[in-house]
Amino acid sequence: MATTETIFVCTPENGSPPATLSATLDTIEDASTPVGVIHVLDFDATTAEFYDWFFTVPDNYGGGGFTISWKGGTDNTSVGTFELEVRVVVIADATILTGDLGLDAATAVAITDTPPATPINKMNQSTTGNLSHANAGSPSAGDRVGIRVKRDTGTDTNTGDLQLLEVLLLET
Repeated sequence: MATTETIFVCTPENGSPPATLSATLDTIEDASTPVGVIHVLDFDATTAEFYDWFFTVPDNYGGGGFTISWKGGTDNTSVGTFELEVRVVVIADATILTGDLGLDAATAVAITDTPPATPINKMNQSTTGNLSHANAGSPSAGDRVGIRVKRDTGTDTNTGDLQLLEVLLLET
């Protein structure tokens, strides 16, 4: 696979909430006729919340690291920063699925971004962060991986909810 090709697109519809402290699956509406409905993950402004995705690494994956970005908006006028932490773990053969998969302890890449001026309901594409092959659990084509995203409310300064549309992982 060539560098910067898309490996995973994490959307609200293809993820799964953890048992506690989960971002809320929500919708926002545009002003089209008829109204278009957009699914988002609503991450609270004061409580660190999480969301998980599980994928199989594609056959054409070349064994590189990941360049990660996210797209989203906010429900208010705060222009403070948002910070999302992204972790990737390999779920290897014979892993006990009801055991601790290590989603909370894996190496994280923190991606901090500032919304545009007058940000309410505006689309924002974040800066990128990089996670090395080793820090992503050294996945290979065909491996099952878990991806966890956390809004780090202890670090970011935005007072609004984050309306997450997607997290994008490219091979680097």
